Amino acid sequence: MSFAGNLEDLAIVDVIQLLHSTRKSGTLCVTSAKGRSQIVFNNGFIVSANHHNSTVRVGKILVEMESISEDVLKTVLAEQQAAGEQRRPLIGMLIEMQAIDKDIAYKGLECLIEMTIVEMVSWQKGTFTLDVDVVEINDEYQYIPEKLHQELSFDTQMVLLDALRIYDEKRAAGIDPSDMSDLDDSFQDQPTQEDAPASGANSGMELSADMLGLDSIDQLEMQVPETFTSLEAFDPSEIHRQKVREILPDFSASQREELVNFLTDKTNIADNQGNVDLDEKQTIIFYGSDELVQHGLMSACKFEGIIVFTALTLKELEHKIRQSLDRGLMPILVFDCPAAATEGFAKEEITGVRQQVAGLFPQLQTVQLASPIDYIFALQALTTGAGTVMPRSIAENHNETFISDFIQFLESFPSFIHGLCCRQGQSSQVKTTLLCELRKMQSAGEIAYFLLEQTSQFFDRSMTLVLRKDELIAEKSFGIESDKTEGPSGPLRFKIQVTEEGLLAKVLATGNLFYSSVDDQTIRESIFGEISAPHKSKILLLPLVAAGQTLAVIYADFGQSDESKFDTEYLKSLAWVSGLALDKVIRTRQ
Repeated sequence: MSFAGNLEDLAIVDVIQLLHSTRKSGTLCVTSAKGRSQIVFNNGFIVSANHHNSTVRVGKILVEMESISEDVLKTVLAEQQAAGEQRRPLIGMLIEMQAIDKDIAYKGLECLIEMTIVEMVSWQKGTFTLDVDVVEINDEYQYIPEKLHQELSFDTQMVLLDALRIYDEKRAAGIDPSDMSDLDDSFQDQPTQEDAPASGANSGMELSADMLGLDSIDQLEMQVPETFTSLEAFDPSEIHRQKVREILPDFSASQREELVNFLTDKTNIADNQGNVDLDEKQTIIFYGSDELVQHGLMSACKFEGIIVFTALTLKELEHKIRQSLDRGLMPILVFDCPAAATEGFAKEEITGVRQQVAGLFPQLQTVQLASPIDYIFALQALTTGAGTVMPRSIAENHNETFISDFIQFLESFPSFIHGLCCRQGQSSQVKTTLLCELRKMQSAGEIAYFLLEQTSQFFDRSMTLVLRKDELIAEKSFGIESDKTEGPSGPLRFKIQVTEEGLLAKVLATGNLFYSSVDDQTIRESIFGEISAPHKSKILLLPLVAAGQTLAVIYADFGQSDESKFDTEYLKSLAWVSGLALDKVIRTRQ
């Protein structure tokens, strides 16, 4: 079956994201006055692309990347031409002769996909067709292992994000979008052997996973017909309808249609095209296995300008986080409700993954979704590191009201994320300013004092405890020997022996912030015995971690005042960036 549509009615970015979220397979062919380009999807993931400029080839891209020389390219192309019908994929030959490695091959493919999407995004007028019958995949692997296969399949949103970034940069440079295709003039030399079709091969050699030497995603034998038969109008509602019917077969047609109408409204380009601000990207990474939640969040968040990535394993989640951070993004991590029947998503497993990730990336905010009736899990999530908990309806719990409850969840979720991003954005601005100051600091003492000074803004009493072997030594302080408005006091110099089972030992070992009421013998005797106990029993212990170990701890309390509210996430982030600055000082001295 094939579908057709008009770029004036539905932007190509929306089409790509819709095909990704609904896990469609097929060839998307986009035609404008400039020519025709193609993107091939396998289960919703981009696996190949053809640029409309027939002279743009992966060999030339690799030369431009300085990954191979012109001489190497000419040699391999000559061997290809001599082989005729028996010729092997260009990149497969380059890998065999060890001219490039597999990561470079992957980058070459990714680069062409980005170029193709950038070109498509610039087309304001034209048509597109999706033929779901043209991708044939042979599951034999030849050159690239399963690991790279997974990365290739999961990068659709990242590739799209990079393409949009490139598009924005060119537009910001004053380049008219309608003229962007002219940027490829450097590729329009006289045709080379790489451009020439081999006997019996397709006239346009496709850059696909096949060219990476795969027969897996591979040997994508794509025949894109000049004329599509049985063309139907590209109807987003029908795409949503198929997906909802597939996931919720036991619900009535009227219930499913209510959800389809909501999702279709969120795909309406006339309503949402002004919502996306690519200069201030808000992103989330959703960790969960529920296809309906994935699809619903992608649709609802796309309407509000929020980019959604998904992950099914801890390894994939870490990979997506690192990719996001590399692109200057600070994603919010959203963990779905536990699913006892799904391997890897039981309560204990979800909690374990969330805690592991929080340990690796403490600067990121985390959200745990939970069933409204599972209040015990929601409370446990808050006590095991979740920044916040948000309820979401479960189909099994409320069959009659599930659709309306789920729609309400999707309606409110983007606003909830916008609020978190706003707070995160303010924190990021503060961190940027503080990092400028921290970069100028040349010693651990300066950095520790900086963290102490910032913490003292929220607490009446605070002091730095520096670790020396198995004891902590009290150094500078605010509000202990005099009122904190009078500024810092000199080193206190008293010592605290760290016991193996005490609270201090736990904070030193984990590097995690502690803020709670405390009844610890070492705290009572060694700290309160020196500075007196506060009016309230809650204290803060904020570790400063660098070079993989805790080097100091900031102690703080409210003295004789009542407890005041403060942002623990902000202090966590502050300690994190201070640790980065201290890491730099340590590396410099080494």
